[in-house]
Amino acid sequence: MTNPLGKKIASPDKFSPNILFPISRTAQRQGMTHTFRGKDIWNLHEVIWINKMGKVFHNELSVVIDASSPYTVESKSLKLFVNSFIHKRFNSLSEVKKILRKHLEKLTKSKIQIKSIYQPWAEKGKNVVVARKKIAPPSGQKSKTVLYFDGFRSLCPITNQPDNAKIKITGAFSNTDQNAISLMLGRYHKSEGYHERCTEEILSELIEMNFNAKQVEAFFERRGGIAIIPVRHK
Repeated sequence: MTNPLGKKIASPDKFSPNILFPISRTAQRQGMTHTFRGKDIWNLHEVIWINKMGKVFHNELSVVIDASSPYTVESKSLKLFVNSFIHKRFNSLSEVKKILRKHLEKLTKSKIQIKSIYQPWAEKGKNVVVARKKIAPPSGQKSKTVLYFDGFRSLCPITNQPDNAKIKITGAFSNTDQNAISLMLGRYHKSEGYHERCTEEILSELIEMNFNAKQVEAFFERRGGIAIIPVRHK
């Protein structure tokens, strides 16, 4: 199977684990100066499956892939694989999870967790600012331990389509820091990068600019029934 992203591919007419396509973490991180720990949470909102009696079920699941895995999965191929579940009969949701885990562990060469759907945070975020202004260095009383931002945008490197996200940054910050970081995030507005790469670049840039950032979580909007939430920390 070749990378299906950006190509018109029909939904499988049979159960198709071979449609899964791996993305090399090494290639994805080419040129990066920092290595982080963390995980990628994949919210699968459209897991449709049929039991032995022909009854149709609709479940939402989260797949958790460790950021240290040699490979991750290409999103469109995962969508097509999940869509192919309707061509197989399952005994239970537990069997669905088992088969999903089996094939993703084979692809990523890493242990996979299957959990209940991961929910976004409820806090309203500060708006990301797109402007050609100088970003102020860290300063002021560090009274904030978590910063929330709304309106982050980057571009898919294959399709050039926009990817929108909410950003959560953990550490120690001042109000001035928050304003500066909102400008920094705005610089990604026309930048191309996969979700995971963007998240790692954000944390890397914060560290290089001497902000006291410990962790970045990017909750990208759902597309094609899948939302990707990379989490990276020192």
